[in-house]
This record gives sequence, structure tokens and C-alpha cells, in this order.
Amino acid sequence: MPCTPFSRQKRARRADPPTTPTAVPDWTSLTDDLVRRVGDCLLATDDIDCYMAFRAVCHDWRRSATKDDHPSSRFHPSKWALLDRRDDVLTLVNVETGRFLRRRIPLLRDCFFVGATAGGLLLLGESAYPYQARVFNPFTGSLAHFKAPVPVGQAREVAVVMTSSTTMRVFVSTALGAIMWADQDSDYFHKCDAPFPNPSDLLCMVPFAGNVYLTNRQGSVLSISTAVGGVAGQGQRRRRSAETISSMAAATIIPASVEGGRSYYLVESGVELFLVTRPWYGVPGQLEVHRVDTMRKALEPVRSIGNRALFLSHVRCLSVDADKFRTVEAGCIYFVDQIVAGGSYFECSFMTTVRFPDGVQQPALDLSPVQQGCFRPFSLTHAFANYCKFIIQYSELRRKMIDDDEDFSDDYGYSDEEDFSDDYESDDGGSSESDQ
Repeated sequence: MPCTPFSRQKRARRADPPTTPTAVPDWTSLTDDLVRRVGDCLLATDDIDCYMAFRAVCHDWRRSATKDDHPSSRFHPSKWALLDRRDDVLTLVNVETGRFLRRRIPLLRDCFFVGATAGGLLLLGESAYPYQARVFNPFTGSLAHFKAPVPVGQAREVAVVMTSSTTMRVFVSTALGAIMWADQDSDYFHKCDAPFPNPSDLLCMVPFAGNVYLTNRQGSVLSISTAVGGVAGQGQRRRRSAETISSMAAATIIPASVEGGRSYYLVESGVELFLVTRPWYGVPGQLEVHRVDTMRKALEPVRSIGNRALFLSHVRCLSVDADKFRTVEAGCIYFVDQIVAGGSYFECSFMTTVRFPDGVQQPALDLSPVQQGCFRPFSLTHAFANYCKFIIQYSELRRKMIDDDEDFSDDYGYSDEEDFSDDYESDDGGSSESDQ
């Protein structure tokens, strides 16, 4: 028939070639070695929450991933910092990868919050008497139980070290600098012996390589060591628990500097332990950084901190990978100074940025809140500086005891034979001093 524009005849469609159905990969059939490698990559960056989700995908992955699990080395966070807590919502940051994590923890509604470790573990207290201590891992949901009640007073710093594959020891630095410790079997928190009469001399409690280190206002480096009682039989391991430990003491491993007019800060940076020395304003001298060799008990000078940025105060110190945070400058040291008088920390604080090693210093930045409760960081450097500050507030347990008109006695978190009243009463305690 003739072809016209108005022809309604339909053209025959060309038949589509037969298609082969796409095979769906069976991810559950991954080999054990490959599953473990993926899990190891997540744990290497301290992304423990991602690892827990990864191994929960299926039974085969969980079996392969958990075959070589060791709680002491694989699930103990070390690269996280708790930047903010609002009721039961936590904001954490991984200082090595720059990853932020916001997580709701319903357990915080039923416990007293005492403090957080440098790695992200939480020290909590039960809501009912005798307010026993608990260490919570927000990445795995595990909860370690302690017999000892939590301390009543303000906790300046908290550190946790593993004493075995399943047991841990917790250290608490009080508002005035006293160091207390408890094992999971301890009846009370005990005070660490210190070689100084004034506990406020102890600063910057840092867990490192399975031990706890501190510095003081004179520049000494100290290690908290264990005095073990009793004699173990031949071929038997000595059990490190409350039954065998008689006391713990802060022993000097590196003596104080002979130079005066200096401030000292101890910080873990990557896999190193640094002692930073800063001359006081108007005192001749240069900013110095030394690597602490804990095995040889010696200091080694450091010429550069590379891509690291250090946030330092006499309360808490932090080292971050500056390449992962846009507003943080590599090779800089951010000093956070709070006004201290009569043993009490005031809200007034300043941040001074110094480039290392050339010593170029930027003008100090005021970090004081404009109005109580209304301060918010303007940048990541402000957020990290705020993390290093000592926040002036009563502990949640003490506020509850005040509201309930409960008696403040040594039964709450301390041994009967020791008096810790000065650790949480600072009306008349301490001598006037000022950082910088």
C-alpha cells in the first residue's frame, strides 16, 4: 500500500534479544580471612561501632570476625574524645580520622555521669545507694561493674587501664588534683600516694602503653606503680586485684627541670608521649617539646610535630591529626589557660596559638562564655579548646545528695581510714596561683 503521512499501520517491533539473569553475589560466602581483614581495617581506625555493625550482618561474618577477638586490645577505644553531652546524647570525635559520632545513650538517664576517659569510655554511678561505679563503652554497649561507690566530688580527669583481658582499673583525678583508683573488686576508691605534700602539683593524667603517667608543676614525669603484697608461688602468676594490691603510688621516673618560670604539659600524640615546656610570659626561653621514653626514663628533643596539632591545658590535653580538620593548623600548639585562685577554676579562659618550632604566637583569644549556659564553639579549634577546659560544676551525685539532704561521709567512694573531705570542699583550700 502507498506510504502516506496519515497511515495508521503500525510497524512491527524488533524482538529484544534474550537476556541472561544477573547473578546476585552471595556476600555471606566471603572467606574467613577476607572478613577478618575488613574487620581489622575498622578496628585499626577505632571505628568500633562500625565493626560491631559489620559483624552483625550475618552469622558467617560474626563467626569469622569474632574468632580471634580479644576484648583488651580490640574493643578498648583510644582515639575518641567526648566533645559534648546533652542529657543522654553524646557527641564524640575521632581525633585520627576526623569522624564525628552523635549517639543517644538511654543508660545515662538511669545513672550519674562522673566523667569520660580520653578514649571515650564513660564512668557512671548507679542511681541508687551505694552508687556503685560502672564503666560503659558507648561503642559496644558493654558495662563493667565495680564494687566501689563512685566519688562524690568533682572529677577532673578519668583514666581506665586494662589489668587483664577481662578486668580493668579506673583512676579519677579530683578537682584539687588528688588521684584515686579502684579495681573492680575494690570496696572503695583509694588515694594514690604522691611524693609531694600538695596534691594540686599533679597535672595531666595520661594513660599510655598500659600505664598511667602524670607531670607536675616542676616538670617531673611520674608513673603510677603498684605495690603488691604477698608472695606468689613458683610458676604461679601473681593476681593483680584488690586482694593483692596494698597501695598505689605516683613514682618519679624523670626528675624535675632545674629551670624555673615554666609550665609543663603531658600529652599522648599518636603513638608517642610528649612533654611540652612553655616559658611564662616575660621569662626568657623557648617553647620545647620532648618525647618521653618510658623504657629508658629519658627525654628526647622533638624538632617538629608534623601534621599534629596539640591542645594543652593543666587539666586535659589532646592531640589531633590536623589534616582531618579544616580549621585546625598543623604544627601548632593551642594553649588553653584558665584563671585559678584559691584552688578554684574560674570560667575566664583564653586560648593562645603558638607555631612550633619557630615560636610565632598569635594574639590570645577569649574563650569565656558570654552568658552562663549560652556559650557555643565558633569553630573546631574552639570546640577542642573547650574540651580541655575544666568545667565548673558539681557532680551529678553530689547535686542529688544536696537536694535529698544526704550526709557527706567517707562512705561514698572513699576508704574509711582516709580523709578526702578536701577533695570536694575548696572553700578555704589551696593557694592562689595563675596559669601564665
